[in-house]
Amino acid sequence: MGGKRHLIGKKEIKKSASWTLVMAFIRFIRVTTFETDNFSHLCKKGKMIGNDYSKPVNDCFHVYSDGTRLEVLFETEEDCIFGMNLIPIVAFNCNLTVLCLEIMKTHLHTILRGNAMNIQKFKGEIKRQIVKYFSSTGRRDMVENSIWIEADAIKTEEELRRKIIYVFRNCTEAGYPYLPENYRWGPGPVYCQKRPEKKYKIISTLSTRSQARMFRTNAVLPQDWEYDDYGMLVPASYIDLQFINQRVFSSPRQFIAFLNVKKNDLVEMEAADAKKFLVRREEDVIRKEVNNLAKLKYGVPVKKLRQAAKVDIATDIWRSRKTYSVKQLARLCGLNADLLRTILHQPMTSLDDSES
Repeated sequence: MGGKRHLIGKKEIKKSASWTLVMAFIRFIRVTTFETDNFSHLCKKGKMIGNDYSKPVNDCFHVYSDGTRLEVLFETEEDCIFGMNLIPIVAFNCNLTVLCLEIMKTHLHTILRGNAMNIQKFKGEIKRQIVKYFSSTGRRDMVENSIWIEADAIKTEEELRRKIIYVFRNCTEAGYPYLPENYRWGPGPVYCQKRPEKKYKIISTLSTRSQARMFRTNAVLPQDWEYDDYGMLVPASYIDLQFINQRVFSSPRQFIAFLNVKKNDLVEMEAADAKKFLVRREEDVIRKEVNNLAKLKYGVPVKKLRQAAKVDIATDIWRSRKTYSVKQLARLCGLNADLLRTILHQPMTSLDDSES
């Protein structure tokens, strides 16, 4: 009998231990699901994991290119390596730090930290270097008038986390069949993970000439940056992991919660990016209309006209219904929006209010 009770006791102990593991797993699933499904609500309340998710951010930006204007941008392995090296090198030269990046066949994304003036420099230099690279490979016509770069200021810590995850998951949303950390042309397994054990080469082992040739720059890069056998800089070398771990994802639990962002949120972010490019395209068309009309009526571009002539051009464009935004038309004609609104007898509309 004693032996039997002892045997039963062991079974009960095993059953109890198994049940504890099951319950722990269920609690984890509940917590993760709760954080994902109620994320927006909790962020607004500022109660999740003891953080204030509405805390403002004033030095982070989402920079991206328009992927709808090109059939392909980063086509070959060499193109992709060029793109992956270009972002951190230009960021370094512009005194910016990289928080996330990813390149796709037709476009690129990156999250950068720094000031707005340097972000503008980054945008211009990225475009210039892409055109230069494609010119060197005999493909200048393919990209010369098709590279549009946008930069959106990130306003809160919640938005920063969401945008990083959006960029990190972009490859998977585009159909890549593996986890985002396995995508070669992205940040890799750097967030909330140990540093890869693989040994890479350090830039300092290369001569100055070899560095310039391999990374297509004459700038002196940080000599502790690493690169792989293909000549691609290792993201873990330049991504600001200290900022990520202290300010962005302070724990794996937090990273998982944001990694499970709803599909609707991703769709909204993609739609916002697309809308910005559509506005820019529309604006380019209207700008041409304005200048063509100015040259037709006055023989010079609109920027060289006096105010009365600018008002005349703006009035003609407005009557032709080329645009429904007084603010946009005023900007393109070099006029004060309130003045033009008064002249045209037009009240402010939601379209004007949404203009950036």
